[in-house]
Amino acid sequence: MPTSTPPLRQLLTGILLAALLCWGVAPRAVAGPQTIHLIIGDTLDEHGKPKPLSPIKRKLLDALERELGVTFELHMYPWARAERYALDGAGLIFGLPKSADRLHALRYSDVAAYNNLWIVTRSDATFRFNGIEDLRGKTIGLVRGYHYGEAVDRARAGKLFRADEDIASRGTRLTRLMLKRVDAVLLFQPSPQSARDVEAEINAFMAPRLRAIGAAANAGFTVLPKPLATDAGVFFAIARHKDDGLIDRINAALARIQQRAPN
Repeated sequence: MPTSTPPLRQLLTGILLAALLCWGVAPRAVAGPQTIHLIIGDTLDEHGKPKPLSPIKRKLLDALERELGVTFELHMYPWARAERYALDGAGLIFGLPKSADRLHALRYSDVAAYNNLWIVTRSDATFRFNGIEDLRGKTIGLVRGYHYGEAVDRARAGKLFRADEDIASRGTRLTRLMLKRVDAVLLFQPSPQSARDVEAEINAFMAPRLRAIGAAANAGFTVLPKPLATDAGVFFAIARHKDDGLIDRINAALARIQQRAPN
């Protein structure tokens, strides 16, 4: 029946166009912010359970998410594994210090935040500190798998001091200090804090834990007045073969955040 063909063809064409429109529009309609896998070295409590991000880190990541229009999907691992995954291209990493080898494999952002590296001792066993040579022969508590910068890494490799490496639990390492298993513990803290600020924070943090230590807890904690490293940069980084412009976008976002920060 010749008269029925045009309406049928028009109907089929309309159905096809509607389907194409649906296929083209639907993905854009449901798409949300880009998800970025963010690798971070974990921080543990005394029981080996991961602790939540510090308020300072959370504030920085929240601000970056808003600036970039993305969502960070956090993956927290021990530092050695976190570094290995980052080098393999599994995602962006935050907080991994620079080294010559890492700079070859990873592209780093501009500085996202600053830390100072402090030396913590028992209050009855302080020592004079003017430079890393003053750590010679001492036993120093460090986080296993973490790197504290070129100077500390060289001193550790050269056996200037004995590295007592433990899990990323501040409470556990400070307990070992109180028990005289180590001579000092290295701690990164945000740059605006003074030695006295850090000392007060540590003593308040450890006060409820000292009761469980018993008679050995017969001293407090002292932060030596001169930090081992000042204004140590904290960065984002990604495997060079995986950087599709993300680091440039992060740098621009960090600059905008810094411009709006109060002086």
